[in-house]
Amino acid sequence: MIKYIELDGKVPKHSLDIFSTTHEHYEDAAILLNSSIVVVDFDERNEAIEKLFRLFPTLRVESSRGCHLYYQKPKILIKNWTGKLTVAGMSVDYKTGKKSIAVIKQDGKLRPMQNGHFLDDFSALPTLPVYLYPMHLKQVLTGLVEGQGRNSALFTHLLTAKEMYELDDTFVEELAHFINDLVFGEPLKEKELVPLIESVNQTYEKKKKGQAVQFLNEKDIVMTSEVLVGRLDIKYYQQKLYFKQDDHYVCNDNKLLREIDKLIKLKPNQHKQLIELFKIKSEYIEEQDFPIKLPGGYIIDDGEVIEADYGFTPYYLDVQYQEDAYDKHVDQFLDFFTMNRKDLRMVIEEMFAHILMTHSFPHVVFFFQGHKGNNGKSTFLKMISEFAGELASQLTLNDFNDATSVAFLEGKLVNIGDDIDASYMEQSKNFKTLTSGDPIMVRPIYQQPFKLKNRATLIFTCNDMPTFKDKSGGIARRVVVIPCDNHVKRRDLDLDRKLSSPNAKSYILRLALEGIQRIKANGGKLTESLTIQAKTKEYFIASDNVLAFESENQHVILNRPAKDVYNAYVAFCFENGLREVGKVEFGRRLANVGYESRVRKINGKPIRYYQKVTDMVTDQ
Repeated sequence: MIKYIELDGKVPKHSLDIFSTTHEHYEDAAILLNSSIVVVDFDERNEAIEKLFRLFPTLRVESSRGCHLYYQKPKILIKNWTGKLTVAGMSVDYKTGKKSIAVIKQDGKLRPMQNGHFLDDFSALPTLPVYLYPMHLKQVLTGLVEGQGRNSALFTHLLTAKEMYELDDTFVEELAHFINDLVFGEPLKEKELVPLIESVNQTYEKKKKGQAVQFLNEKDIVMTSEVLVGRLDIKYYQQKLYFKQDDHYVCNDNKLLREIDKLIKLKPNQHKQLIELFKIKSEYIEEQDFPIKLPGGYIIDDGEVIEADYGFTPYYLDVQYQEDAYDKHVDQFLDFFTMNRKDLRMVIEEMFAHILMTHSFPHVVFFFQGHKGNNGKSTFLKMISEFAGELASQLTLNDFNDATSVAFLEGKLVNIGDDIDASYMEQSKNFKTLTSGDPIMVRPIYQQPFKLKNRATLIFTCNDMPTFKDKSGGIARRVVVIPCDNHVKRRDLDLDRKLSSPNAKSYILRLALEGIQRIKANGGKLTESLTIQAKTKEYFIASDNVLAFESENQHVILNRPAKDVYNAYVAFCFENGLREVGKVEFGRRLANVGYESRVRKINGKPIRYYQKVTDMVTDQ
């Protein structure tokens, strides 16, 4: 069933949840896409596009400058990309996914189209041809002429395409002629093209068979570094070296050197030289949003698991994907840990989701707080740590003030701080920045500083909560305090092993994926939990005497002169042995919880008083 969305110009007129199965009643309309359909958007018309359409006919809808070609999405990673290079050497936009639309009707008229019968059954659309698969390269080949590096650009393009999608020699030859004849501004001569194609195929076979190893030479360390970069597929990202091991990338210099030692015996000082050379010779990966790779050819992209042979990503989660996974030990432990409170358990499952969301996540930090021991906190953290594996770090709250320590968060999906001290946090700027996901300058030891955009979910356990000097409200909006108030009556000495079994981790993965869908449906927020709201409010009242005063004295604050309210606050602090803040700070903290001071005249004199913002809206 095709869903049509009403447009206001070119943007949806309503929520995407409001749709029709026909466009007849809409003046302007778009098709609501799904994750199984990909629309390839060309912003021009040329002979190369026409040839592709003739070779791979499908639903074609004309746009103002070019056309849209509709296809079934293959089992590769395709996102809503703009200006993405294709195997055919041309740049396109991709549209796919449940929140994407493709305009089909404007001013009461359907756009011109060919093969419109596909509108009756999208499942009959052909699969996206390899020519239109996305490439990791950036150099567009359209219009290249002599003197613009056509030869080297085509060689790199063909070799990369062959490696990415394991293209056979015949396909590479056909692709080369397609690009040369229809994409280039000026084609290469046949005597140039033929040896170039042969060189591509020969280079691919050498790399595949490991023939490059024969060029390793301990006396020529530069040549050796270049050969090893190709053999081990070394990448340089955020000042760290990654190499391919099995089907994923690993960031570990010691493991890298061990792999090198299997190929050539070098002296210790040569190892150091290699590491430095790799930083120059390897492919430099720029900052971007990466999917999470799973075993078995799966990736997690935007909360969905798809089969895709994806290239480099720093995130490899060693957890098997099973759509219907279930583990009774995890289930029973979570019920124990939450004391069967469904609202609390939903948020904890959404914390699992938070770990797997590399963008558009709620940006909160989780504190698991419990005064008594034997409440399951440590067991819970061990379960999370085993689930995340190499993607977990263990920084304490105080480490966040050290730019060198914070650098360890790069490439991690979760940070676990166990039993942190109930300290007074004088500085919390880095903490707020890291929680929000905004860039922060970090300085790895012995390396150049770089900007880190934290994607690691921050989790801490404590007996008593830390106190933050910052009372601006930025901390309060991000802290989630989860009570740990159950008590282990009979210890299972084998529980840690049970909660870290492959099946247990697969079940946690399933809960996390379901949690992502809830967060998305909730507008990017966690499910509301009365249990957590009460616990979090209790913490902030205890750590902020202005909030403590407000929680007990709303009747004193509302519609009373500001001077009298402040005097009542000072008396409250004196009675409870607390240190009061100044008038300006007092007013600022009240503003953080919804109060605003206004002026009204009484007996001709201006008097400032406090009023709830919501009440002010009602009054106006």
